Amino acid sequence: MEAVATAHLARARELHRASRWEDACVEYAAADAEEPLAVEDLEAFAEAAQVSARGDEAVALLHRVFDLRVSAGELDAAAQVAFWLWWVLLNTNQVVQANGWLKQAARTLGPAMATSLWLRIPEAMFQATTGHRSRAEELLGAIVDEGRGEVVPWALSMWGQSLIDEGRLQDGLDRLEEAMAILLDKGLSPRVTPWVYCAAVRGCCLARDFARARAWNRSMARWLDSLTSLGGAYLGNCRIYRSRLMCLNGAWPEALDEIAEVCDDLDGYTGWVCGHAYYQLGEVRRLRGEWDAAEAAYRRAAEHGCPTQPGLALLRLAEGDVDAASAGVRRALTEVTARPDRLDLLKAAVTIHLEQGNIEAARDAVTEFEELTRGLTTAVIEAETSAVRGALALSEGDPASALPLLRLAAGIWQEQDAPHERAKLNVLIGQACRALTDHDGARLEFSAARETFERLGAVPDLAQLDRSLATAEVASGTHGLTPREIEVLCLIARGKANRAIANELHLSERTVHRHVSNIFTKLDVDSRTAAVAYGISHRIVEAGTL
Repeated sequence: MEAVATAHLARARELHRASRWEDACVEYAAADAEEPLAVEDLEAFAEAAQVSARGDEAVALLHRVFDLRVSAGELDAAAQVAFWLWWVLLNTNQVVQANGWLKQAARTLGPAMATSLWLRIPEAMFQATTGHRSRAEELLGAIVDEGRGEVVPWALSMWGQSLIDEGRLQDGLDRLEEAMAILLDKGLSPRVTPWVYCAAVRGCCLARDFARARAWNRSMARWLDSLTSLGGAYLGNCRIYRSRLMCLNGAWPEALDEIAEVCDDLDGYTGWVCGHAYYQLGEVRRLRGEWDAAEAAYRRAAEHGCPTQPGLALLRLAEGDVDAASAGVRRALTEVTARPDRLDLLKAAVTIHLEQGNIEAARDAVTEFEELTRGLTTAVIEAETSAVRGALALSEGDPASALPLLRLAAGIWQEQDAPHERAKLNVLIGQACRALTDHDGARLEFSAARETFERLGAVPDLAQLDRSLATAEVASGTHGLTPREIEVLCLIARGKANRAIANELHLSERTVHRHVSNIFTKLDVDSRTAAVAYGISHRIVEAGTL
C-alpha cells in the first residue's frame, strides 16, 4: 500500500512541476486516500486545486493544512495558509464566509495574526475598497518594506492598482513594474503568478499605457499557452485582459473566441470575475453589431454584480435610443469615482450627448475630462483628450479648430496599432474636411474608415457611415429634423411601415413610433403622406425615393 501511495505521490509531484494541475489533483487525491499526505504535499495539493478552479476542494484542503500547521506550532506558516483560504473563498464569491474565516483565524493565531504580512493584505483591500486609500497604501508599503518572498510582489501589484485607480498613474505603473521584474527574474508560484500578470496588464490598460500592456501581455500569453488547462476563475481574469488587447489591436474574431471560451469555462461560477468576463463579451458583441447577444452578455454581467456602463449606453446609442443612452451614462457618472473608469464614462458621454444634440452637456463632459487628465502625460490620454475636444469643436460648427485635434488623436492611435479607434477618427476628420469644402480629403478619410470597418467586421460603424454619407447628400435645410429622423422620413418615403423601418435601422418599434411623432410635430403635418410631400418639396427627401 505504501508503494502504491508513493507512486501516486511521485506522479503528483511531477505533474505539479509540469503545471498539469488537474492531473496532479487526481494523483494527489489517490495518494491521500492511501495514506494521509504530509503537510507540504497537502499544501501543494491545495495549490493545484486552487489554480485548477476546484474551489470547494481547495477550501477543504486548506482547512486541513491550517490545522496541521497550528498543531505543529508553525503559526507564521499557518497565517499564510489562512490568507490563501480567505482568498479562495473571496474569489468564489463567498464573501461572508471569507470575512468569518478571518475572524476565526484571528482567534486561533492570536498575536501571530497581527505580525503576519500576508494577513495585512485583507485589511489593505478593505481600506482601499471603502475609500481609505491612504491607509491602504500605508499598509501595502509596509509589507513591501518589511516583507520577503512572494508577499512582496503580491503587495506591489495591489499597491500599483490602487494608485492607478486613484489617478496616480505613473506611481502605480512603477509599483507594477517592480512586481513584474520579480516575476520575470525569479519566477513565482502558480498562485501568485496570475495575480501579478493580471494586475500588471489591467493596470496598464486602465492607465492607457497600451504599449507596456502589450509587452506584458505577450509574456503572460507565453505562460498561459504553456498550461494544459485554462479553466476557472483564477486564470480566467488573465484571459479577459488578453481578449481586451486583442480587440484593441483589431483581432476581433480572436478576441471573441477567447472571451467566449472564458465565459463557457466560468459557467456555474459566481462573482466579479464572471461579471467582468461577460461585460467584455458584451463589448465585443456590441462592436460587431450582434446586439441581442451583447444585451444578453451585459445582463449576465449585471447578474454577477459587474457594472454595465458605458457599454450598455453605447449599445442603446447604436440602437437609436439616445434618451436611454444618455440616462444610462448620466446615472453611472453619479456613482463612479475611480478616475480611469470615470474617463471611460466621460468619453461615452461626449459621444452620446453630441448625438443627442445636447452641446452643453457634451461641453461639461469634455471639461471634466480635461480636468481629470490634467498633468497626465501618456500618449493615449493625449489622444483621448484631443478626440473629445475635436468632436465637440466639430459639433459647435468650428471644423477648422477640430481638424488638428482630430488628426493628432488619429496619429497617436495609429502608433498604438488601434485600427478601430483610428477609423472612428477618420470619420470625424472626413466630416471636418467636408465642412471646409475639401471634398477630396473627405472622400479619402471616409474611404479609409470604410476599409477598416469592413476588415474588422464593425457592422454598426459601417451602417452609421452609410447613413452619415446619405444624410449629407440631402439638401442642407432639415427643418429641425435630426439625422435619425431624416433617415426615418426617407424610409417612410420608400413606403416602409414602422416594423420594417425598425428592422432596417435596428431599432425598436416604440423608438420608430417616437421618431415618426417627432417628424409630424416638427414639420407640422398629421400624416405620413403629408410628411413625405413636405420632405420632397423642401428637398429633405429626394423625389426619386417615392
